[in-house]
Amino acid sequence: MNKVNNFHTFTSPISTAAMKLAQKLSQQQLTPEKSQQVYLNSLAVWFVKYYLDCIGVETDIEQSDSMNPAQIMLTDVADLVVKNLGKLECRPVLENAQFMYIPTEAQSERIGYLAVQINALLGKAKILGFLKEVSTDNLPINELQPLENLLEYLDSLELKHINSHKLQEATLPKNTIIKFKKMA
Repeated sequence: MNKVNNFHTFTSPISTAAMKLAQKLSQQQLTPEKSQQVYLNSLAVWFVKYYLDCIGVETDIEQSDSMNPAQIMLTDVADLVVKNLGKLECRPVLENAQFMYIPTEAQSERIGYLAVQINALLGKAKILGFLKEVSTDNLPINELQPLENLLEYLDSLELKHINSHKLQEATLPKNTIIKFKKMA
C-alpha cells in the first residue's frame, strides 16, 4: 500500500483548456508511449501553473521547455518557469505510485521538483509535495517535503534574487563622467 506523508496537498479539477492543450501536444508525437508521456507532463505543468497562480506566484509558461514542440519531442521535460527564479520540474505520477520518475535531463538547472498525481479519467490532479533537488531517477514519494513549505522556499529564493540584484546595483558606478580631450 502506498503511504504518502501526512501533510496538506492541493487537489482540484484539471481545466478543460489544459486538457485540450495536453491532447493537442500529445497528438503531435510519433509513438503512443511518447504521446502518453507528453499528455501527462503537460497536465502536470498546467496544474502546477494553476496552483502557483492561486497562491500569487508569477510564472512564464511560454518560456518553459515543456511548451516547446521541438523540446518535448526530443526530451522528457515537464518544466515551468517561475519568473525571476528559475524552472520547477512538474513530474506526473499515477495513483498508487511509490516513486516519482525524474529523467536525467531534468535533474539539473531546476529550482525544485513537484510530484503531481494525475487522474485523467476523473479530470483531477493533486500536488503531493516537492523537493529542492534530486540525485536519482526514481524518488520515493514518501521523501517529498510538505507542499506548504513550497511558498516559504520560493520566498527565500526571491529574497536571494532581490539581494543579489541590489548587490549588483551597489557595485556598479551610478554616474560615470567621461571627459573628452579637445583635439587641437
